[in-house]
Amino acid sequence: MSAMNRVAVPAELRKHPRAQLRIPARLRWRGPLGMRFAPAHTINVGRGGVLIQCNEGCDVSSRVWIAYPFDRNTSGTQPETPAGVVRVTKAPRGGYQIALQLDRAAPGDPRKIARERRSSPRIQFALPIFVRAADSPWPEESMTQDVSHAGARFESAHIYSAGDAVLAKIPWGEWEDAGEMNARIVRVEQAPIVSGLAPRSNPATGNSGILNTVCIRWDGPVKKAAHLTAQSRTNPSAASPSLLNPAKPRR
Repeated sequence: MSAMNRVAVPAELRKHPRAQLRIPARLRWRGPLGMRFAPAHTINVGRGGVLIQCNEGCDVSSRVWIAYPFDRNTSGTQPETPAGVVRVTKAPRGGYQIALQLDRAAPGDPRKIARERRSSPRIQFALPIFVRAADSPWPEESMTQDVSHAGARFESAHIYSAGDAVLAKIPWGEWEDAGEMNARIVRVEQAPIVSGLAPRSNPATGNSGILNTVCIRWDGPVKKAAHLTAQSRTNPSAASPSLLNPAKPRR
């Protein structure tokens, strides 16, 4: 074949292949006034990432959470996967195509094991969490980074200090049955800086323009709702049935 007839084939740069798949999805991200949501659908899906079509755009490098498949007729909380936005382009027929890199840490990552300080092992799991100071009626909505029998870790725009008493609620499975749980702040660390709109600062209400990673410890006993396995860290469907189906909690 002559050089003029050769067609250049772009190299496949992805670590995992993608499958063309259209399923309903929902995107969640943190805006300046709290969590925002947008319906979407997938275009292609792979182990390490997903391409979605969405009516709203996001900033490249911003942190989001995606639920897919997403059933809008389900009243319970559905599992979500944290992800980073790697590319945003305008779609030919309107809206945006958003390429996401899924944040799924490999089991047994020695760097994460070295940072483990809890007596109870932590499982990386993204669940909605509502946290409020003991003297405030208004909770902050966030997402957990990991959970355990002893506590949880989440990202917060609120100003906390170690030792503060808080009330936390995770509306999923038997945690939802427990309602608000007494907890105490044990560690506050500055979260990695990401792209996107920063939370609105309001010192009067205790809100900071800087995100922090906050670790809490449950003050009282917690039901066995935290029966999350290492497998559920990368496959939410592997969690206990009571967690995945809040309408039928395990007794």
